[in-house]
Amino acid sequence: MSLNIIDLIKGQLGPALVSQTASQFGESESGISKAIGGLIPAVLGGLANNSENPHVLDAITNAPSSGISGNLTGDLANNSWISTLLSSIFGDKVSGLVNSIATYAGISNNSSGSLLNLVTGATIGSIGKYAVDNNLDKQGISSLLNDQKGIVSSLLPAGLSFASLNMGDWDARYKFDNDKDAINIPAQEEPKIEVTRSTAPNGTFPDRNTNDGGGSIWKWLLPLLLLIAAGYFLWKQCEKKRNNDDHYCK
Repeated sequence: MSLNIIDLIKGQLGPALVSQTASQFGESESGISKAIGGLIPAVLGGLANNSENPHVLDAITNAPSSGISGNLTGDLANNSWISTLLSSIFGDKVSGLVNSIATYAGISNNSSGSLLNLVTGATIGSIGKYAVDNNLDKQGISSLLNDQKGIVSSLLPAGLSFASLNMGDWDARYKFDNDKDAINIPAQEEPKIEVTRSTAPNGTFPDRNTNDGGGSIWKWLLPLLLLIAAGYFLWKQCEKKRNNDDHYCK
């Protein structure tokens, strides 16, 4: 299956619900919307990594008959069974997830915790409805959740990672297949070859790609050329003076 469950969940958490929830919690709509955007892939990731957890599969299977999808803004935000399910999924990471989302979205921890329950209910309800509509049994639901493991980390909004949500150090059964958020891996670069010059007490050796002796020949050749030029100049002066003397003598 290649279904992106995120699209199903967002259908349950539209602008109308954001506005109603913001008013109910006393938060800004932008803060509520931002928090929901971070919570959806986080919750889905937790479910995906518990695709064979009996509590998760039972909750999804029973969701259509529990009225979750039609009661998102009722008592769902404080529903005890959702809190129990979250503990089963995230363990002791629930409070860290709540705190991180609150900081990220600029809302209170209480609002963040209630939104976590709400988003979890919407996710469970959306998957449960899809399972009924497509005649999926628990094995089919488990397969559907497994298909989400490869995409959930890429669905986190800019500024969030599983590590920043206090979820990057989960134990082995919570590790995402493509979760590398806990380790910042820089882009690999081609190795650079640096060319250096050897040094000696009296200076730097010439570059190795020059001809042997090429740097030292000018130390004696240049003075020799200057000496020859000076000798030639003096010789010409003497010749000129001698010619003048002979002219006067005549």
